[in-house]
Amino acid sequence: MAEHGGNIPLSWTDFSISVNPYYPDFFRNYENELSALSQRYIYYEDIEKKLGSIVGHEVFLTAGTTETLYVLNMAFKNNIVVENCSYSEYERTAQLFGKKVFKVDSVVESNFKDCLVFLNNPKNPTGRFYTYPELKKFTEQTVKNNSIPVIDDAFMDFIPDIPEWEKNWVFNGTIHMRTYTKSYGLAGIRTGYFIDPYKKMHRFRPPWSIGSIGRLFIQKLILDDGKFLKASMQKLNLERQRLNELLGTKFISPFFLIKVKEKTELLEKLAQNHMMVRDAYSFGLKDHIRFSVKTPEENNRLIRILTAYI
Repeated sequence: MAEHGGNIPLSWTDFSISVNPYYPDFFRNYENELSALSQRYIYYEDIEKKLGSIVGHEVFLTAGTTETLYVLNMAFKNNIVVENCSYSEYERTAQLFGKKVFKVDSVVESNFKDCLVFLNNPKNPTGRFYTYPELKKFTEQTVKNNSIPVIDDAFMDFIPDIPEWEKNWVFNGTIHMRTYTKSYGLAGIRTGYFIDPYKKMHRFRPPWSIGSIGRLFIQKLILDDGKFLKASMQKLNLERQRLNELLGTKFISPFFLIKVKEKTELLEKLAQNHMMVRDAYSFGLKDHIRFSVKTPEENNRLIRILTAYI
């Protein structure tokens, strides 16, 4: 679990998880509502339908993408294809279900048949972003190969200038996984959904998986109508542009993957200053770190130390 980042004291500045550093005001002072909800079993079919009407597709709520991966592997017996240096849970959950895992440099250039083919967009940790035409071509070719494309949309909210992506970037024959952990900055609230055109996965969901706090969050998210996302993403996009100028990079993802010198020394120095970045060894990258875009003040503290190691 620790290799996913985020396992640090609360007083530290956590660059290891790629989440929105701003907190949604709509999710403050909710204790009385949560107390009332927590006294009963939590059903969420009603808010699931409301959310689906907003997204424009039938959605099924889960406790985030990782739970969706378990549901997916129970519903489909196919082996899987993943890219090298991708989210390790794709591979781990498939192996738990006794599946073969084929690893390639690029799934968009692969031609595996009868498999679940995973693509994370933008790709974690490299930040590679696939355009709509690229995704359309990938999904159509994958379906032609009698395989099933699975697109992980975890970081799509952070990509600028793509209005209504949840509605418009859904592809025929494609399973989509969406989490709210990243863009709403609430890593401890495990909520998300999947879109399954094959109508198989929902039967394998455990009951009550999102709990009272997850249900309350979705209720308030629906009422907020995207206002928090719009305001916070504008600030994050400006800060990402500033970091790109400082580092001479061109990332559009909410995280930066940087090759560094003396990585062990750097990680120790950051720890001494109560900061943590993601060691990219879990992605198979020995000399790289990944760090998320945070507030200007927090980013400045990181850059002051980081520049000596790049």
